[in-house]
Amino acid sequence: MNSRQALIAAALCFSLTCCAQETSIPPLKSEPHHHLVLHNSYVNVYSVEVEPHDAVQLHKHEADAIGIMLSDSEITVHAPGKPDSHQNVINGQLRLQSLGYVHSTSIDGDAPYRNVTVELLAPQGSPRNLCAAVIASQPVHCPESASQPNADSTREPQFQTNETEVALIRILSKQSATLDAAVFPQLLVVLDDVRIASGAGPGKNWRAGEFLWRDTNAPAQVFTSDSANAVRLVAFSFKKEKAAK
Repeated sequence: MNSRQALIAAALCFSLTCCAQETSIPPLKSEPHHHLVLHNSYVNVYSVEVEPHDAVQLHKHEADAIGIMLSDSEITVHAPGKPDSHQNVINGQLRLQSLGYVHSTSIDGDAPYRNVTVELLAPQGSPRNLCAAVIASQPVHCPESASQPNADSTREPQFQTNETEVALIRILSKQSATLDAAVFPQLLVVLDDVRIASGAGPGKNWRAGEFLWRDTNAPAQVFTSDSANAVRLVAFSFKKEKAAK
């Protein structure tokens, strides 16, 4: 074998080895701390809880996903071929984990790591921060008129793509706000305990980490803060109508 043939063989071997390593990385759905709690044609929603000093195992994202933190945590993110990233993440923080992203996460602090991960099943296109740094490497583009306050609540856009808009809704302390029937389907993720009523009656208490799917033209619902603080909801609105099964 001459030197050129040897070089080609080495390159082919390296390519096959990398391919084998890539295909051996499990997808998000197989990571044991991610528990699937909702699946339809728009999203997979996972509930995640990891004990202190444990770790989210190495996995690959097969779709764009947004992680919504439910706790303050000290973590180290390990991505093959990149330096470790030590981070302090906070309750309510949104983070984009893009299609193809491979990583594991060590929980360094003494508090459990809790989040809801929303996997966006349609190709998204043109991701853009609005009033939150959901993509850590990009600036925010928060218009002056972004927040929509009224007497009982505020709504602030956080992030958008060609397919999806994400907003943060705050129900003010001891106030009730009505969410009318959605123009497009919505996913609401609860960050703070809130009472939700449809029609007459006191409604039901929803806990942090629970979520609500709202189809287009679903009945209006009343969201009430019984707390001394505002309560937060993360609202995903999906711009295109399709069957959600």
